[in-house]
Amino acid sequence: MKIKNILATLALSASIVIAGCSNSSEPVQGQAAFDYPKQPIEMVIPFGEGSASDTFTRKFAEIMAKDLPKPIQPVNKDGSGGLVGMVHAYKQKNDGYTLLAVTPSHVISDVLGKSKDVQLMEDFEPLARIQSDIYLLSVPAGSPIKDFDDMLQKGKEREISFAGVSSGGLDDLTLNALADAAGIKIKFIPYKSGSEVKAAVLGGEVDVYLDKLISAVNYVKDGKVRPIVVLHDERITQIDELKDTPTTVEKGYDVTIGSWRGFVVKKDTPAEVKEYLINQMKAAYETEEYKEFAKQNLADIREGFLGPEEFKAEWEEQYVIFDEIAKKIGLKK
Repeated sequence: MKIKNILATLALSASIVIAGCSNSSEPVQGQAAFDYPKQPIEMVIPFGEGSASDTFTRKFAEIMAKDLPKPIQPVNKDGSGGLVGMVHAYKQKNDGYTLLAVTPSHVISDVLGKSKDVQLMEDFEPLARIQSDIYLLSVPAGSPIKDFDDMLQKGKEREISFAGVSSGGLDDLTLNALADAAGIKIKFIPYKSGSEVKAAVLGGEVDVYLDKLISAVNYVKDGKVRPIVVLHDERITQIDELKDTPTTVEKGYDVTIGSWRGFVVKKDTPAEVKEYLINQMKAAYETEEYKEFAKQNLADIREGFLGPEEFKAEWEEQYVIFDEIAKKIGLKK
C-alpha cells in the first residue's frame, strides 16, 4: 500500500509539473504565450507593386509567416513617396497587427515636412532594419568623364548633371551630399519614371548615373555604363566588374549613404508584442531562404540587420545629413 501511495504521489507531482510547463510564460516556437497573434497581421507596403520594396517585403513576409500561427498579409498603399502608406498605418490601432515597411524616403518626408499630422520619427517605433543597399556612381560608356577624379575636376568647372524621378528624393539628396563634401556643382534633371531615367543615362542626356548595385550592375556587366565610385567604405570584391572601382571613403569622402528597408509599428504598441516581432524578424533574416534571396539581390554585401535602437540611431543620423543638404539646396528653409 505504501508503494502504491508513493507511486500515486509521484504521478500527481509529474502531472502538476507538466501542467505548469504548459502554462509557462516562455513562448513556444511560432506561438507567443501572451496570445499574439490571434489574427492575420497586415504588412503595409507604401510603394507600388513590382517595386524593389514590394518584392522585398512580400518575400520577407512569406519567410517570416512560416514560423507564425497566423498569416501575414502584404498590402500596397502607394503614393506620395511612401507617405500614403505611412498615413494608412498611423490610422490603425497600435496593437501590433499593422506593420509598416519603411525606407529612407520616410526620414526624408520628416525632414521636408511633407506631412504635419504624421511623422516617422514621432509616431512610429522601429522594429528592425533588414536590408542595406549600396549606391554606385557610373557614367555612360561613351562619356568624356574618365574616372571619379576627372568628374570632380570637371564638377569644379561646370555643373555635373544627373537624372532622377523626383526632386528631393533619396538619389537627389545623396548625390548632393557627395557634391557638398567634394565641393563640386551638380544639376538635378527630373524624369517621369525610373525607366526614363535609365534611358536618359544610356542616351547620354545626363553626365552621371547614381543607382543601387542591384539596379546598375547589369549595365556595368554589359558595358553600357562605367563605374567610377562606390558609396561605401570597402571595395566590392564580390563582383568582378567592380573590384577596381574605388570607394568614396578611399577617396577621402565619408559619404556612404545608401538605401535601406525595415519595419516599424505605431507608437505605444505593447512591449511584449514588439519583442516578439523583433525576434521573429531576426529568425527570418537568419534563414537560408532569406540569405539566398539577399544574395540574389546583392543585399548581402553590407550587413542588413539592425535592432530597434541601432535602427533608430540610423534614422537620427540620416535626418541630420538630409536636413543640412535640404537647406543648402533650397528644399527647406
